[in-house]
Amino acid sequence: MGSATPPSKASKGGEYAVGKCPTPRTLSGCSDDTIERQEMPLAKRELVPVLILLALTLLCYSTSFHGQFVFDDQQVVLQNSQLMNIRTAGDVMSLGAGWRQLLLITYGLNYYWGGLDTFGYHALNVALHALNVLLVYWIILAAARDFGFRISDFGLGGEAGHRRFAALAGAAVFSVHTLFTSAVSYISGRSSVLCGTFYFGAILLFFKALAAPQRRTRCLYLLFAGAAGYLAWQTKQEAITLPLLLAGILFLRSGKKDWRWIALLAAVPAGLIVLARDQLASVYAAVYANKVLVSAGFEKVLPPAIYFPTYLTSVVRYYFPRLIFPVSLSADPQIAPIHHWYSPELLFSILVLSTLPWLALRFYRREPLFSVGVLALLVSPIAGYALIPLADVVLEHRAYIPGLGIAFLFGWAFQWIARSYYNARWLSLCALVTVFGVMTAVRNTVWANNIALWEDAEAKAPDKPRTHFNLGQAYQQAGRLPEAIREYEHALRLKPDIHAAYSNVAAIYLDQNQFERAEEILLKVTSVAPDFTEGFINLGVLYIRIQQPDKALPQLNRALAITPEAFAAHFNKGEALTQKGDFKAALESYKEAVHLRPDIDSFQLALGAAYSKAGDRASAAREFLGMTSGPLAAEAVRNLGILYRDVGETKRAMEFFHQAAKMRTVFPELHHDIGILYLQKRMTNEAIEQFRITLQEQPDYGPAFLNLAAAYQMKGEPQIAKQTLQAYVQQYGNTNSPYVARAKQTLERLE
Repeated sequence: MGSATPPSKASKGGEYAVGKCPTPRTLSGCSDDTIERQEMPLAKRELVPVLILLALTLLCYSTSFHGQFVFDDQQVVLQNSQLMNIRTAGDVMSLGAGWRQLLLITYGLNYYWGGLDTFGYHALNVALHALNVLLVYWIILAAARDFGFRISDFGLGGEAGHRRFAALAGAAVFSVHTLFTSAVSYISGRSSVLCGTFYFGAILLFFKALAAPQRRTRCLYLLFAGAAGYLAWQTKQEAITLPLLLAGILFLRSGKKDWRWIALLAAVPAGLIVLARDQLASVYAAVYANKVLVSAGFEKVLPPAIYFPTYLTSVVRYYFPRLIFPVSLSADPQIAPIHHWYSPELLFSILVLSTLPWLALRFYRREPLFSVGVLALLVSPIAGYALIPLADVVLEHRAYIPGLGIAFLFGWAFQWIARSYYNARWLSLCALVTVFGVMTAVRNTVWANNIALWEDAEAKAPDKPRTHFNLGQAYQQAGRLPEAIREYEHALRLKPDIHAAYSNVAAIYLDQNQFERAEEILLKVTSVAPDFTEGFINLGVLYIRIQQPDKALPQLNRALAITPEAFAAHFNKGEALTQKGDFKAALESYKEAVHLRPDIDSFQLALGAAYSKAGDRASAAREFLGMTSGPLAAEAVRNLGILYRDVGETKRAMEFFHQAAKMRTVFPELHHDIGILYLQKRMTNEAIEQFRITLQEQPDYGPAFLNLAAAYQMKGEPQIAKQTLQAYVQQYGNTNSPYVARAKQTLERLE
């Protein structure tokens, strides 16, 4: 049956272990391998390819370092409250619990070191990819040595030199392959890149074990390979295919099959599934339910009977062509479901997927790099994703680890070029790497922001509702509202029941003060989509805007019942409670909102204001002082001024107001606050001046009209006060501003 550890490669005719000088095959009496060793020191031979590969990787991905958070980065990073509340190294380590511990720890380290500066996130992704490129190089080199090259195939070129050239070619293509930008340039794609680090590390250690001459050394390498495989599994469960790949390597390399080791490795995935069956069942149920997207009105996950043939077809028709030449890439490709097993597309895909293993077995002795490449391509996560139906049949970052197979295949192709067209080998490699490298550098700019990403996806899948919806969201976040509405309407023409699109359109109307129109839409959304959180949040916001907190609170409580971690619902519940005057209850909602999203300064500002209204001025001052170096520093300093103004420390208050004025040139709220301070001191002329500045900067600022009228009344000019209020009511009486009613009441008193 074989030894207790996997057998090392034995020397046989035409193949020999590194370092031996067998029967002379050259004029000098020693192999070309030995000649090359004499010509170039070992350190230099190994260092040059490493430096070339690192330089290629850095050059191609230099355009990715300043990309923004896009697509699922919002969920992975920004909506991870545990991650967003990291303050110490201990907090980082506390992330290491549950699934994907190592992945979360890397995000935690990024946040600990650089907050939400995306440069660090991208730099770590590129660094991991660079390490993976080197691992791929060493894996191909180790496989070439292990499976053996015949010197007669190469002439005077040198066996070791051709091994290194094949390894360098495969790794260089892996380094610059444009398909992998979805893993490297996309921050959330790190799951595949980090998993790849341990996955590739385990493969390299396995080859080291096979080549080890001593049993003890071999066992040590196998132990480390097992540890690396476990870390890959903990990073991302797609690594479950790793033991099957190692079993396949043993099968291909052994003259006499060691079935005991092959069977043991092949049984590992089944054992993992049995041991983790409860967790996997829970994950499967959550993934298949796809609750968030389904509640928003998007498609359900395909049933297994449709998903499986659809996925097989997408492997052959989407992944394979783009692994060979990466064009027409998309963050959200449109994949047509395959409903029938007799579909020509499916039958063709089955033929291709059957032919590739046959070719690998047919040529594994003559073309080992080709056979290992096919093995690494097919026995990879690309096969694992066929087992569990997912909402997205295709996501390009899933092809990252199968890219090892493509690296082998390109290494084999350039090995053939080196044999057949020796003088063209470097030119052909440089040409391909240059083309792929330029394509990668350009593709990085697509992943740089949501608008670029979804404009690209929409252009390539114009009939897919989600690309239009996501592009609409990107436009809405950028303030390009007409374009956002256009995309939402396009999405709704393709799929009329996308509740999220209606809700977002209503939010735009809400920001435009078209409250009746927004309410009509949101009432329909909440009635037909009772599990859609954002619909209830937006309806709650509407009622807050029109000063109806009693209507807002039930909507916000419903949103929190559906999604307890909905930070926007917590914040707006605090706003509604503040309108009701229940400041202590509002504090709890604001605190939860700040805990969930400490990066949103407006939440912290509202928390400070709530502390002030609740009478806890020390806590309010602490919150405001903590914001004086952030993006809302001017607002924080202004609120410190209000804090001191309200306790009668007018001099200190004015110091803060003047400081805030230096931070922002146009600041109507600040001038209004200064006017109130002057009004309190009965300095009516100064107060009137500040209120007029407020209205110059923001003509519809209702409180300024009311206080300007009050200043004229205090000055003894009731007629001007009356004219001020009449002008306000005449101009803004048809709006839903709550200050219109107060202005009318004041006018009645003045009559």
